[in-house]
Amino acid sequence: MSKVFKEIVFNFDESKQEEIDDLLYGEYDYYTIDSSEGKFLAVVSFYPEQLDEVKEKLTEIGLKYIGMRETRPEDWVKNIITEPFEMIEGVVIDPMDHNLEEQGNIILKIPQGLAFGTGLHQTTKMSAMYLKKYLKPGMDVLDLGCGSGILGILAKKLGANRVVAVDNDPLAVEVAQENAVRNRVDIDVKWSDLFSNVEGKFDIIVSNIIAEILVEMLKQAKNHLKDDGILILSGIITQKSNLFDQYNVIEKMVMDEWNALVIKI
Repeated sequence: MSKVFKEIVFNFDESKQEEIDDLLYGEYDYYTIDSSEGKFLAVVSFYPEQLDEVKEKLTEIGLKYIGMRETRPEDWVKNIITEPFEMIEGVVIDPMDHNLEEQGNIILKIPQGLAFGTGLHQTTKMSAMYLKKYLKPGMDVLDLGCGSGILGILAKKLGANRVVAVDNDPLAVEVAQENAVRNRVDIDVKWSDLFSNVEGKFDIIVSNIIAEILVEMLKQAKNHLKDDGILILSGIITQKSNLFDQYNVIEKMVMDEWNALVIKI
C-alpha cells in the first residue's frame, strides 16, 4: 500500500503566484487543481508540522484556507498531467510508462509524484537545456538537491560517466532511486545536506533549488569542481538574481520570473 500524506488546500489566486513560488519553491511540494468549483492550491507533506508552517505563511499573504485532507501519490497524479510531453527539444517526459519508442528523442520516465522535478517547471526546463548544451560524453555530474532525480537521470542519458544525485529530503532520495531504476540508469542517489556526503570532483554541478541555498552552496563548490568545471544553477527568482552578481556568470537564461545561470569559479 502506498504512503498516506497530508495535504492542505487553499483557494488559488493567480495574482499571488509570485509570492507563492517565493515561499514554497524548493521547500514544499505543491500543485494547482482545476475543478468546476474553481482553482485551488494544494501543498503536500509527509510531515504535518510542516503544513502548519505553510498554512501560516499562505494565510499571511491573503490566501483563503479551505482545509486538510489525506492523499496518496496515485491521487495526486490524477490532478496533473499524465500524457507524454516534450520538456525541451529532444527530451520527452513519459509520466505513465507509455512504452514510447525513442525515435531520436531521450525518453525520461518520471511519474508526476511527490518530489520536485517533474519536467513541467521552468527551472527544470532551463537546467535541462543547459545540461544538454554543456554536457559532453564521459563527464562526471553532480545533481545537488536532486528531487525526483530528473536532472541526474537526464545527465546519464546524455552520456555522463559518473552521476551522483543527492538531496536532504529522505522522500526525495527514495523517489529518485525509484526513478533511476525505472529509467534503467546507473546513478548514485543518496542523502546529503549540500556537500556533506559528497566525495570527489565533477565537471558539472547542477542545482535547481532556492537562491539563498545556492549562495551557501557556492561557498564550498570550488572544492568539488574539476578544473574548467561549471555550475548550472536554477530556481532563482528574478528579485534575487542580484545575489549572484559577484560570480563569473558566463550565460544566463530567464523564463517568466525564473533565472538560470552558468557559472565558472
